[in-house]
Amino acid sequence: MKKVLYKYVLPLLAVSAVLMSCNDFLDEQDQDGKYDEKIVWESPKLAEGVLLKGYQLMASEYATNNQDKDDFATSDMVTNVLTDGSVDLSTGQWTSRNTFLSYYDRAYQAMVHINDFLAHVDGVDFAPQSSQKVKDLYIKKLKGEAFALRAWWGLQLLRAHSGKSADGQLLGYPIVTQVVKGEEAQLPRDAYAKCVEQIFSDCDRALECLPLKWEKLDDVEENRVMGLDNVNRINGLAVKAIKSRVAVLAASDAFKDSGMTWREAAELAADVMNDNGGISNLDERGLHFYNLGINDRDYMNSCNEIFWYSSIANNNTRESRMYAPSLYGEGVINPSQNLVDCFGDSKGYPLSGSMLYNAIQSPFANRDPRLKLYIYCDGEAMRKGKLDIGAGSKDAPGTEVTSSRTGYYLRKLLDETSDLTPATVTKGYHYRVHARYTEVLLNFAEAANEAVGPDAAIGGFTARNVVNAIRKRAGITDQTYVNSLDKEGLKLLIRNERRIELCFENFRFWDIRRWMDMDAMNETVRGIRKNADGTYAYVDVEERKFEDYMIYAPIPYSETLKYDLVQNMGWE
Repeated sequence: MKKVLYKYVLPLLAVSAVLMSCNDFLDEQDQDGKYDEKIVWESPKLAEGVLLKGYQLMASEYATNNQDKDDFATSDMVTNVLTDGSVDLSTGQWTSRNTFLSYYDRAYQAMVHINDFLAHVDGVDFAPQSSQKVKDLYIKKLKGEAFALRAWWGLQLLRAHSGKSADGQLLGYPIVTQVVKGEEAQLPRDAYAKCVEQIFSDCDRALECLPLKWEKLDDVEENRVMGLDNVNRINGLAVKAIKSRVAVLAASDAFKDSGMTWREAAELAADVMNDNGGISNLDERGLHFYNLGINDRDYMNSCNEIFWYSSIANNNTRESRMYAPSLYGEGVINPSQNLVDCFGDSKGYPLSGSMLYNAIQSPFANRDPRLKLYIYCDGEAMRKGKLDIGAGSKDAPGTEVTSSRTGYYLRKLLDETSDLTPATVTKGYHYRVHARYTEVLLNFAEAANEAVGPDAAIGGFTARNVVNAIRKRAGITDQTYVNSLDKEGLKLLIRNERRIELCFENFRFWDIRRWMDMDAMNETVRGIRKNADGTYAYVDVEERKFEDYMIYAPIPYSETLKYDLVQNMGWE
C-alpha cells in the first residue's frame, strides 16, 4: 500500500466542465512543481484537481502502453511486437514479478486521491461568488463522482487481483475508504464478498448524487453544475453498469463462493435496461460506438449505447498503430483465426453447422456482418485498395516486421477516414468508451439464462429475446438457430456473442478466467495463409501456456514484500 504524501502533482486533465484551466494550475504552482496541502484545499480549482486524478489514471485509449492490453494474452489475437510484455506472459512466463496486467498501483494511487478528496470536500467552497444552491450542487456532484470513481477502481482490483488463497479463502483486495499513512496502510486483504459490498455501497452513494445521464437542464443554476458540460464524467448509468459487471463477475464459477446469485446479477442488469429503453429498436450506432464520426456532445449523448467515454482527441494514433503496412500502419494487433471462426454465417448458424461456409475456397463469403465491421480479411476493401495477404504482398505474413502474423488486421475501433499517406495525412476523432449498453445486455443474457433459463422473464426481459435483439441489430434477422437452443446451447452462444461484441475491448482475458475455462485459456492462436492458387490454408501462430492456478491473477510480488499480504494460491 502506498503512503499518503501531502504534496500533490495535480493532473491537467481534459475533462469537460472542470472548474479550472491549465493556466489556473500554473498560476498556483510551487517552485518544486507540487502543491502544498493548505493551498490545495483553499482553492476550488486545485481541490477538484485531486479528484480528477481518479480520471487521469484511467486508460484513455485502447491497447496502448501497458494499459488495456489484457486480451493480447488470449487466443483472440497476437501482436507483431515480439518484445511486448504480453508475449512472455501468454507463452508460459507469467510470474507475480511480471506486472504487465497489474492494476494494483494505479488503483491505489487513484484511491489515495479520492479518499483525500472525500475527507476535505465539505470544507471547500467550489463556487465562491455563487448562491448556496450552486455551492451545494457542486459538492453533491463531486461527491457522487468520487464515490463512483472509487467503485470503478475497486472493480479493477476485484477483477485483476482477487482469488483464492492457499487455504481456500476467497479474497478480494485491502479496502481503503479513508486516508491512511505508514503502518496504518499495511491492511490485510478483505473477503471477496466484503469488497463487492463496498463497491455496491459506493455505487449506491454515487447514485444518490448523480443523474442517469448528463443533459441540458431548464434551471440555469442546475444546468451550470449538473448539465451537459459534464458529458465526459461518470454518470448514473455508468455506475449501474459497474454494479452489473461486478455482479456477473461475482456470480461466475471462479467466484461463486462470494454468495452473489445469478438472479441478483440479472436483476441489476435489467434495472439498467429499463432505464435505457429496453431492447426494442436497439441503436444501430452501437455497432460502431467507437467512431460516431463527429465531435458533437449532443449527438454523442443521443446514442444510448454509450454511457461514459473519455474526452475526444483529434489524431490518427490508432490508425498508425493498427493499419496494415500498405496503409503506412504498424499492424500491431493481429486478430486470430480463432476469433474469426466465432463469426457464424449470415443466417446466424455457427460455421460447424453451416451450409453456406467454405473454408478453403471462400471463407469470408456469407458471414455474420460483424466480421466485416471488426476485422480486415483477405480481399476486403480498405481505405485504399484491398487487403492482399498473398505471397509478395506488403501485408502478407512475414513480409514486413509490421505485417500481421495471423493474416488478419484490426478494423474495429478505427476511423477509416484517417489517412497516413505521407503527402495527404488526415486525422479523426477518437475516444475510449468506459461503459456501454451492449455489455449490460450480455450481462443480463448470461445471468438470466443461468438463473431461470432462456425464456423465463426477469425485469420484463428474457435471455433469448435479448440475444435475438443483439443479433438483429447486427443484421442477423433469422432467429431459427437461436430459438432452437436449450439452456446449455444458449449459454455457449451467449459466450460466443460476448466474444464477438466485446472483442478488442479488454474483456476476453477475464471472462475465460471467471468461467474457469482452461481450454480457452490454453487455446493455440491460429492464422491464415493464401496459397498461390487462391485457396486458403490454416496455421498455428503462437501457443498459450497457463497453469490451472492462473485463473486468478497475482498480487504483485513487490506488494507482498512490503508486509505480510496474502498471495493468491500458486503464485510466489
